[in-house]
Order: sequence, then C-alpha cells, then structure tokens
Amino acid sequence: MFRVLIVDDTKSIHAYVKHLLSKNKTIKIESVFNGSEALAFLKKDSAFDLILLDWEMPLINGPETLLALKRHSISIPVVMMTTKNSMADIQKAMTLGASEYLMKPFTEDILFERLHMVTGKDLLNVA
Repeated sequence: MFRVLIVDDTKSIHAYVKHLLSKNKTIKIESVFNGSEALAFLKKDSAFDLILLDWEMPLINGPETLLALKRHSISIPVVMMTTKNSMADIQKAMTLGASEYLMKPFTEDILFERLHMVTGKDLLNVA
C-alpha cells in the first residue's frame, strides 16, 4: 500500500487528484484542507509515503507547513502543488524541504511523473 496525504483547500483539487490516483488500486488517499489539519493528522498518523501540499491555504499555508514538518521531524517527501511559478517561489519551496514542485493545472502524466521522480516508483502502471 502506498499512502498519499492531499493537503489543499480546494475541494475540486481533492476530487481531481483522487480521481487520478485511484487508477492505482495500491494507493490509499487521505485528505485535509489546510496545513493546520495536516499537522494535527500527521501527529496521529505519520505513516505516509508522500504529501501533496498546496501553497496557498488558510490558517497555515504550504511554506509554513513545510517549516512545521521540519520542526516536528516529519520527513515524508512533499510535492508542492501551486500556481506560483516564479523561480524564487520554486527555490523557496525546495529550500524549505519540498522534494518536487507541481504547477497547477497539471495533467495525469505530469502528476505521475512527479510522483515517480520523488519515489522512484512507477505508480501509474501498477495494476
């Protein structure tokens, strides 16, 4: 089982990502809607293989969540999902601990390519 935590304040992003990831029956998906919920959830259960993290969210945004993950020694790979595309934003996310960067909107191929880059697993072509 490959566990993914989606952290995004937009319900349609959750639905879209769940739809794409559900093509692989070995992926188990959990969802929360801001960084604060993510941190509370991860304090109870940090056995995830990957976090898909939005940049712009209420309460605690993506960069603040990355910092909090470091402070709590939670070392789950993070793919930052955002519409921010400046080199400074990308560099900031990577410096704060993101493993990879995913520009919204994205396609199925791009999502699974980023997952492969981070995990080394071909999650698209698993039956």
